Amino acid sequence: MRKLWFLLVMLNASLFGQTVQYGRVDLYDQSAALAGVTLTIPSEHDCQPSMSDANGRFRLSFAEHKVGDVICGIEARKKGYEVVNIHVTRQWTLTTADTLCVVMAPKDKVKEARMRYYELSGLSPEMMLWFDGDRLYEVESPVFSFNISRYHQGIAPSDVDVDIPVTETVNDKTFAVIIANEDYQQEQNVPFAIHDGEVFKEYCTQLLGIPEENIRFVTDATLNNMRSAVDWLKATLEAYRGEGQAIFYYSGHGMPDETSRNAYLLPVDGYGSNMESGYGLDALYAQLGSASADKVLFFVDACFSGASREGDMLAESRGVAVTSKEGVLQGNALAFTAAKGGETAYAYKEKSHGLFTYFLLKKLKETQGDITAGELADYLNENVSRVSAIEGMKAQHPSANGAMKEWRMMKLK
Repeated sequence: MRKLWFLLVMLNASLFGQTVQYGRVDLYDQSAALAGVTLTIPSEHDCQPSMSDANGRFRLSFAEHKVGDVICGIEARKKGYEVVNIHVTRQWTLTTADTLCVVMAPKDKVKEARMRYYELSGLSPEMMLWFDGDRLYEVESPVFSFNISRYHQGIAPSDVDVDIPVTETVNDKTFAVIIANEDYQQEQNVPFAIHDGEVFKEYCTQLLGIPEENIRFVTDATLNNMRSAVDWLKATLEAYRGEGQAIFYYSGHGMPDETSRNAYLLPVDGYGSNMESGYGLDALYAQLGSASADKVLFFVDACFSGASREGDMLAESRGVAVTSKEGVLQGNALAFTAAKGGETAYAYKEKSHGLFTYFLLKKLKETQGDITAGELADYLNENVSRVSAIEGMKAQHPSANGAMKEWRMMKLK
């Protein structure tokens, strides 16, 4: 039977000009295969996602790669499980043999499994080495909780990316939309926006206890992508009839209407000189604020002055910053935005995040989410403004506002 499998592998490996890598997913310490694991390769390798079958086997088809090519990364996902042998997911060589093995373990046993696996393999779990250009980094063991795909984006982990607190509480009535717009079609890109969204999602699942299926995470969203995600969130809140809570997080460009000074979120297919290509902040607040919800939190890492994270202006025709108006909140809504009307929301290059997002995550980590809205607002304003001054940027002052009178006393978690 094994010989037949190998012959099939060799035959399929050259079909239709594709190279096929076969592999399997094993369940650690149970001598069993793991089905239903989604395996994804970074987009630059031109490989469609695959899923392990009932025998734990999967196949990855490459149109542009051949045997011997080095593949940088594979991400394996299954609810309740994590990868044990991380060094395999970082980098491997494409073959036609059934040699690629991904080992997974339940989340509550993954640290124990990794220690044991690396001990049996003769590899040290105390550190991992990775390259960014000519630099070699030593990363301590907490990086095991860090999404490995970020290594291949040249992003070094910061203190908020690792060792994220984990709650035992399951908040199954909380729902989140996370939109991370980085690669724009018409405007310059937003550094670290996708990284912002990825890590914020981990805080939602690990620290806030929001189930994966309660989250819509969209990268490089078009206008219709954004509308679809917000429509889903509103419909879900209405279905829970006042018992549901919502989080909307956005990292990307914002833009102002020069005439009305209204603020807009900018989809990746939009451009800064046409308001019809944007998603109005007032419209967003009205749509989710009008839903029957116990609480709606907005976190917006964007500015609405017409500037990018680098401080340049979005539209070539616009030479000066516009002081946009704050959006009008409704219902039980509370919004934290990265900068005031005429300011720029900067990147914090040292930490590989937006400046606002970095300090948002830092405070959530320090307090494990046990903080009032007022305490978070004060912390963000103090720390973001200080660092923007120290780094020689123009002033950046985050703002917070709530539709309720006592919003400062609201608990975030």
